[in-house]
Amino acid sequence: MINKTRRKFRLPSILISFLVLQLAGTVGLVLSLSWYNSRATARDLAAQLRQELIARIDQQLKSYVEIPHAINRINGSAMLTGDLQIATGTGFNQLWEQAKIYPNTNLIYCGSERDGSLVGVGREPDHIPLQLVMYNQSTNYRGQYYDLNHWGDRTILKQTGTKLYDARKRPWYQTAKQNRDATWSEIYLDFDTQLPTITASTPIYDRTGQTLIGVCATDFILPAEMSRFLRSLKVGQSGQTFIMKRSGTLVASSTPEKLFEGEGDQVRHLSAIESNSALIRGTAQYLQDRFDNLKGLEQVKQLEFTLDGERQFVQILPFQDKRGIDWLTVVVVPEKDFLAQINQNTRNTLVLSLVALAAAIAIGIITSRWVTRPILRVSQASNELAHGNLDQHLDSSFISEINTLANSFNRMAGQLKDSFETLERKNQELRLAEENYRSIFENALEGIFQSSPEGRYLKVNSAMARIYGYESPQEMLETITDISTQIYVNPTDQAQFQDQMENNDQAQNLEYQVYRKDGEIIWIQEDTRAVRNSNGELLYYEGMIEDITERKRRENELRRQLEELKIEIDQKKRQKEVAMLTESSYFQEVQEEIEKVDLDEFWS
Repeated sequence: MINKTRRKFRLPSILISFLVLQLAGTVGLVLSLSWYNSRATARDLAAQLRQELIARIDQQLKSYVEIPHAINRINGSAMLTGDLQIATGTGFNQLWEQAKIYPNTNLIYCGSERDGSLVGVGREPDHIPLQLVMYNQSTNYRGQYYDLNHWGDRTILKQTGTKLYDARKRPWYQTAKQNRDATWSEIYLDFDTQLPTITASTPIYDRTGQTLIGVCATDFILPAEMSRFLRSLKVGQSGQTFIMKRSGTLVASSTPEKLFEGEGDQVRHLSAIESNSALIRGTAQYLQDRFDNLKGLEQVKQLEFTLDGERQFVQILPFQDKRGIDWLTVVVVPEKDFLAQINQNTRNTLVLSLVALAAAIAIGIITSRWVTRPILRVSQASNELAHGNLDQHLDSSFISEINTLANSFNRMAGQLKDSFETLERKNQELRLAEENYRSIFENALEGIFQSSPEGRYLKVNSAMARIYGYESPQEMLETITDISTQIYVNPTDQAQFQDQMENNDQAQNLEYQVYRKDGEIIWIQEDTRAVRNSNGELLYYEGMIEDITERKRRENELRRQLEELKIEIDQKKRQKEVAMLTESSYFQEVQEEIEKVDLDEFWS
């Protein structure tokens, strides 16, 4: 039979092997975590950036779309109060002030339902100067354009139109009249400015709310203004933002591109998938393919897709104002914008980890030879110590740490020997202290107890049970389940106890009446303290009680005797005062005078 023995390995080889494996595993884990965290970090940063940008765009859009309708409501109020007279063209200074405050407006105007008159203030393509336009009976319903000075007053007639004009026939008027509420027009290319423009129009009714008196409208250069705002946002290194209708028509973009093409009647809206930006085109195509022509997008969404082999982070926010605007705001950020620096850090981490691995292996080979020999001696001595041989001693080593370990081992061996001897002595002292405590607890004349904060006795001695009339401590513990209702005669005494414990963690010289088992009421005196753990949490109460019923009886008897003595003293005092009065010379003289008086003569 062949005797097979398990292969043995040298300690230096084992140390180096495990060191290499551990370091290699650590390096691999660090690199894996670095790669994973880089992806997670990129997603988190992209999500935060998208959320912030979407919030800013949404806030800006809400501000922009409210301005024209607010202007219309103000002008409608002016029509109702008569401050704005469309038929005569008076009161237009208000329109001039509004156009100055909001330079993104193209034309602010109101039309009359009575005769189709119109008055408005607009601007030239370069935004200055402002001019007044009127269509009314005085102009034969042909347009007259006036320059306005810096006070908003009409000056020079600049131009007169040749065609008759009726505001009631215009689309912006008819749409507001038909909807009976504020509404938006479609985006169109303004004839004068050649800028994408959108009109906000609001029907104005009389005070009864039934009769239409006119429509106020504001031409707003919203797409161009939003495009400027989007271009001002920093979306990573190469990210883009854009706004489009659900039909795919491009409303605004962070890239400098046209929203229309062609001229005159051939003008055509460009869609997002026709954008000059490959990122916008790819994102719009992805959204249309995924959401069935964008009809399924009703809530904020964060998405990811791949474009030309690169991951893209997308966030979409539907924007509606219940007046006709139903747009989608889109932010798209390439993942590479966030990974460039992260990947460089990962490569640096890899290089440093490999250098550290090689250095650790070299150092491990050297140090293992120094460490293993004295460690073996420590191992052998430890084995002897574990088998009960406490008389162990290690020689000093040329390695400081091993030398410290040897000295510590020698001290430990001596301390273990002393500790065993001390432990045996302490055990005997502990047992003696426990027996003494038990003897004191059981044989004390005073009642000793421990109770929970919830009002239940945890431990009572024989004297305690005897004071309350129970045959044994066990009977009392089983019978008393609620101290506050079964012990206290007066509930205010229990409240006083709780108040002192909460404020002082102790109650001293408390005297109150309690119920015994048989219902008899006795007086007791209590001294109690709160016991807490190292964290300050209340564990239980412990204290002593003394039956003071007899003392209370003697005090009451003494008090009664004192009262009787006081009454007797008061009587003797009054008798002494009377005697002193009758014995005085004055009283004697008065008495003599009275005896000389003839009473019959006095009363007659």
